[in-house]
Formats: sequence, C-alpha cells, structure tokens
Amino acid sequence: MKFDPYEYIGVVVPGSVLVLAIALIFPDLVPSITSSLSLGDLGLMVILAFVAGHFVQAGGNLWETIVWKLLGGMPSSSVFKPNSRLLSPGQQERLKSKLTDDFGPDAREGLAVGRGAMRELFVKVRQSGSIDRIEKFNRNYGLMRGTAVSFLVSAALVLVFDPDHTEIALLLLGVAGVFTYRMVRFGKHYAREAFAEYLRISSAKDTD
Repeated sequence: MKFDPYEYIGVVVPGSVLVLAIALIFPDLVPSITSSLSLGDLGLMVILAFVAGHFVQAGGNLWETIVWKLLGGMPSSSVFKPNSRLLSPGQQERLKSKLTDDFGPDAREGLAVGRGAMRELFVKVRQSGSIDRIEKFNRNYGLMRGTAVSFLVSAALVLVFDPDHTEIALLLLGVAGVFTYRMVRFGKHYAREAFAEYLRISSAKDTD
C-alpha cells in the first residue's frame, strides 16, 4: 500500500499514537502491538493506524473549530481584525488593495466567511509555483492537530477505563495541550506565509 507524504505525516502518525494507547490500555485486545512485531503485525499496525488516523482527523476538524473560536477565529479569517499581529500594518494595507484588484471589493469580507476566499487565494499562489513552505506548514498543522486529538482521546480512555491512573490522564492532557499550542503556531505560520507569497505576485491590474 502506498501513501502520499501527507497521509504518512498527517494521518498515520496520529493514528499510531491512538492505536498504541489502545494497545496499552487494552492489551488483550491488541496483544501483538505491545510485543515483538512480525512483518505481518507491522503491516496490520500501519493499516490500523491509517484507519485510526482518519478517525482522529475527523475529531481534529471539531477540535480546531473549538480552538480557533476561542482564539477569535482562524488566522486567515481574522487577519484584518485590530488585534491581529499576523501581518504588519503596511502588509495589511497592501493585502486589502491587492485583494480588491484581484477578486473585487468584497474579497476582504470573504476571508472572514468560510474558507472559499482563502482557497482561491491559495490557488493563485500555487499558479506561481511558490507553495513549498506553505504546504510544509500545512502538513505540520495537520500533524499537530491530529496528534493533539489522539492524546485527548487517549486521556479520555484512561479516565473511563482505568480511573486509578488519573495522573497518566492528566499527563496525556498536558501533552495534548502542547500539541494544540503547536497546531496554533503552525496555523499562523501557514496563513502568514500564504499571504506573504500572495503579496509577491503581480496583481491583475498590474498585468493588464
């Protein structure tokens, strides 16, 4: 079975964390993972991790919604808010002007509603071929998001099925907090890099 890089980084790795946690909490359910692995066991673990990873990323969609709502919105949608530090004031003004030139007078408001406007902006950046760092940040964002949820789910499993080890659950929650913090950092890096690359592209008015 062949996976692309994002599937390895953003799906299989968080899925592996959850599968390992389940194996440790329920050793009779998945005994081979906590013992020496044969080639067949390794293949089975990869498949289980892949399936678990998609489950985790589904939870990640909900988790990022909660986190960004608490923080006032995703970086790309809150870039023009007064308290935003994503871009300098000068970059914000240039971005407003360029968005209007390329996508019309409603483009600025479009960033704050859904992800369609940001996706359109990314497509324009991709056409220029300058997306390597953006995709790197996006992959790391997905990895941090999925791993955070894996540790959250693991902590919940410990609390429910092994309540005598509350300290382990608290440790897992702490680790989930660290990965959530990293998720937020990479989310900001992604948006900042995407806007920076977009500002480097000639606007539609300049090419007329």
